[in-house]
Amino acid sequence: MNKIKYIYLILLKYFSSNIGKQIKSYVSIYIVIWLFHLVLISIVSYFHLLLNHNISTIGDWIVDRGWTLIIISKLVVSIVLYQFLKLRTDYFLLLKNYFKNAIQWPRQEMYICLIFLLMALGSLGSLKYNSALIFEVDRIILSLVGTFLFFAFDYVFLVVINLIYPVKESNTKLKRLVLFSFLFYVFTYVTFQYEQVISLKLFAYFYLLLYVGIWRRPSWTLPLIFLMVFIIPSFTFLGLDPVWGNSFTIFKMMKPISTFSIFILVFFAVGYLQYRLKNKTEYIFRE
Repeated sequence: MNKIKYIYLILLKYFSSNIGKQIKSYVSIYIVIWLFHLVLISIVSYFHLLLNHNISTIGDWIVDRGWTLIIISKLVVSIVLYQFLKLRTDYFLLLKNYFKNAIQWPRQEMYICLIFLLMALGSLGSLKYNSALIFEVDRIILSLVGTFLFFAFDYVFLVVINLIYPVKESNTKLKRLVLFSFLFYVFTYVTFQYEQVISLKLFAYFYLLLYVGIWRRPSWTLPLIFLMVFIIPSFTFLGLDPVWGNSFTIFKMMKPISTFSIFILVFFAVGYLQYRLKNKTEYIFRE
């Protein structure tokens, strides 16, 4: 009994800390997303059942409209969250100042990483032109917008809660990257399992975004560049779309790229950036 009480007190203390509050906030927002998405899926299924469609037909329709459902779910919650932030002037001001000040333009290391990731990805998968391409502009746009919103919503939300409940210890900051990358994967699996082929690759992609977002100093521009130049093209143009695969992509991978391979690529990219961080000190003049 005393042991249980001790564990309870430890957990209570942990979730009372700033990192614990961040976890509770992230869990809470995903409960909202999950509930909204569940209602959306239920409405869709209800109307299909009225038309006497079977479960297989409903499943095919959900996959076919996968990015649309993901966009609606995250966009609606984003709008609600934005309105809440506007009501809390102090929170909104923190976010506004972050986007104003946390600007870091890419330098040589970033270009090297991006070129390495894209070339290595193409080499591992034996990238070829997709001769079976079904060219539909609306599908390409949905994949592009969906991928952007899919990652950007979570990234911005984690920025917001880190501004509200700041984590300052260097060791905790690094643990935070792993923790929230894993939670991103888990919550995605639980919430959007009907639309996507979900794998731990999402963990690696999101970890990369979170890492470059704090490389040298806080920045939202570097994660945006990695998202726009690496992740979105990988999904939308190179055949790695987790919803539609290579059905609507200009290129496709002739060989499957394993989750392990993606982790190795991200490991090398992050390792290189960390090496440059340790061996090339940046001096910032402040008045």
